[in-house]
Amino acid sequence: MPFKGLFTRYKKTNPLALTVLTAILVCSSLITLVATLSQLYFDYQFEKNDINAQIRQIESSSLASLENSLWEISPEQIQLQLDGIAKLRDIEHVSLNTPFNEQYQSGLRRSELVREKEYQLHHTDADKEYLLGTLRIVISLENLQQRLMDKTLLILLTQALKTFLVSLFILSLFHHLITQHLAKMAKYAKEISLDNLNQPLTFNRKQSASADELSLVADALNTMQANMHSDFNKRKNAEHKLFELNQQLEKRVEQRTQALKNSNQELQASLDNLQKTQTQLIESQKMASLGNLVAGVAHEISTPLGIGYTAASYLEQQAQKYSGELADITLESSQMICQHLERAASLVTAFKQVSVDQASQKRRPFNLEGYLKEIILSLKPKLRNSNTSVDIQCHSQLILDSYPGSFYQIINNLVINSLIHARASTDEKIHIGINVSCVDRDITIDYTDDGQGLDLQWINNVFEPFATSKRSIGCSGLGMHICYNLVHHLLKGEIYCLPAAKGAHFQIKLFSVTIDNPQLSITS
Repeated sequence: MPFKGLFTRYKKTNPLALTVLTAILVCSSLITLVATLSQLYFDYQFEKNDINAQIRQIESSSLASLENSLWEISPEQIQLQLDGIAKLRDIEHVSLNTPFNEQYQSGLRRSELVREKEYQLHHTDADKEYLLGTLRIVISLENLQQRLMDKTLLILLTQALKTFLVSLFILSLFHHLITQHLAKMAKYAKEISLDNLNQPLTFNRKQSASADELSLVADALNTMQANMHSDFNKRKNAEHKLFELNQQLEKRVEQRTQALKNSNQELQASLDNLQKTQTQLIESQKMASLGNLVAGVAHEISTPLGIGYTAASYLEQQAQKYSGELADITLESSQMICQHLERAASLVTAFKQVSVDQASQKRRPFNLEGYLKEIILSLKPKLRNSNTSVDIQCHSQLILDSYPGSFYQIINNLVINSLIHARASTDEKIHIGINVSCVDRDITIDYTDDGQGLDLQWINNVFEPFATSKRSIGCSGLGMHICYNLVHHLLKGEIYCLPAAKGAHFQIKLFSVTIDNPQLSITS
């Protein structure tokens, strides 16, 4: 632990010296490693050549004598020769097998890392060659490996000790000549301040005839310090003059900024009023044009549709009295005409609802929570058949003085839209949430469902007239446009289609609503 603390303190005070020492150790270690590997390679080659020399000696001196001993059938001489071979260095086991199932061996095989040599012993007599036996020599490589490991350990320990001693000598020399002076320069530079610019940097060492790098750095620091002192005095005078000028400029800027701020506020208020007036004017003109169009359509189309429906109904009744191919065709055609005329009449009726006639809406006080529950109760058969649940969150004492009929039509259209568009299949269950919050006299109604939701394209265009993705099943695309007109023109509010993580989210905001319950002027 004391050595660790000493090392940590030395590392903090002499990082450069420690870096140099580390570099020396790394380089020396790499050189030592390369030298050791080279030495090991040459030793390995030497040992390998030594083993090959022993094998060549056996081949040149022992094989012929073994062949003669086998030919003369001399077991004692054969065993003696095998024992002589087994006593050679690194030879662990020698065995000789004859074609007559005679076995001779010397030594015991103990190593796993071995090299084996096998020789066929022959004897030639009267130009005829006879197989006398097979000689197998097992040479152990573990002794070779152990000798190399011992030599490696010795080389590494010697080189490590030498590297450590050389590194300590270089480190002490580096600290005496460089590191201590660098530390003094760092301390001197750290203590430089505007109040202490007259003290020069000097080193505690013998002055040499020629200036070295440390002397050049010290001279540069002293020159920089003198220049800083001169520049500081000049800057101080300039800052005093600049301060006086800034004081005058700030007063002028403050006066002009206040005047500009007042003008911007007036311009912004005028612009907001102009934009709001312009938007209301455009909406009013659109609604006026739409009302005129609806009146003309109701007058011009309703009567022909009624006459056509009466004629088709009469034709259907008459065709039912007859039989035959012509009567069947007439009956089918008249039924098709009546069906499509009913569809046209329903579209005209829906189109009439686009024009918000405030005179036809009755204004009266009503409990919003109770009225929402009545609306959902009237839709109960459709909700039950479609496996849909509705949750209403509203203050039970919230009483409004408004147009309940418009609320009915808005909620009805939203629920019908969820039943048609939110489900991917008829047996899919969805949940509808209606949350009403009140802040002062502003009411927010959040309508959500957990169905398929709307794409970004439909979120931006959902309130456009005749916008629908289910036109193939008879949807007219006027329901949400009717809700938009009711909220904006009758209830004087706003309706938005907001992005949602799942399902659809419609938000209705009603401003300055007449509330008959005074205690609900705070958030409920």
